[in-house]
Amino acid sequence: MGRYDGAEFYARPSIATVFYDTLFTAPSIAGDLEFYKAFCARNGTRFIDAACGTGRIAKAVAAPFRRIVAFDNSPYFIGRMRQEVVSNPPPGRIQVRRSRLETFGFNGLFDGIIVSYYAFNHVLDAGDRETCFRNLLDHLRPGGRIVIQLPRIDLLTRTVPRHEIDALCVERRIEVPALSGDDTRPLTVRQDVEWMHFDTASGIRSIGYRFGLVQDGKVLHEEQVTKRLAAVSPAAVDAIARRHDARIVDRLDGFHDGVRSEAIFEIEKR
Repeated sequence: MGRYDGAEFYARPSIATVFYDTLFTAPSIAGDLEFYKAFCARNGTRFIDAACGTGRIAKAVAAPFRRIVAFDNSPYFIGRMRQEVVSNPPPGRIQVRRSRLETFGFNGLFDGIIVSYYAFNHVLDAGDRETCFRNLLDHLRPGGRIVIQLPRIDLLTRTVPRHEIDALCVERRIEVPALSGDDTRPLTVRQDVEWMHFDTASGIRSIGYRFGLVQDGKVLHEEQVTKRLAAVSPAAVDAIARRHDARIVDRLDGFHDGVRSEAIFEIEKR
């Protein structure tokens, strides 16, 4: 691992992690649940949801005949997901584990692995990504498949104009329980993108966020954090697949025809 850890952004309870699905549900992932349901339906019964985050995908694809191992390095995400699986059991078996993409290890071989929403980009070091890919393949049966979703390489490496950065600043209003009684009180979750930078030497995009919680016009809490993503090109994905005797069988620009900001690869183990 190099100087930075891409998983650090999710390492602890924060505004970004507590309200992750509220803040980071973006047009770029529209239709992803339907895509992954179809992927699981045609590829078998044993799957890994790698770097699963809040477990949104694992819970959506769960089915009575299906076994899913969902893992993430964030102790907060994993702790919350374990509680949810117990309190609101899904229709199929989900085993929840804490582990890293670079070093995870589970018994048996799986039919498919989902590496969604830029999780592979959070592995910042090229050597670590090589190890990660080898590890993914080692968990697949022959003919098993991996789906990896990346951001389009030119969007990740370009200089982003200020007006586009400002457009990423959002507010989400949610209802939270009042301290007493059955009423709720509105809470505003605010995300400001303060800066972006792409370092050509390291191939890493850094994004500076400020998150805030506002209620009744009063700022309750603010945090500043940096997210880091490695730029991974389609050529790099093709090369790493070839080095490990795998092949790209499909590539999409988005989960539906209206999106062209993604690079979604379906890769088969030979």
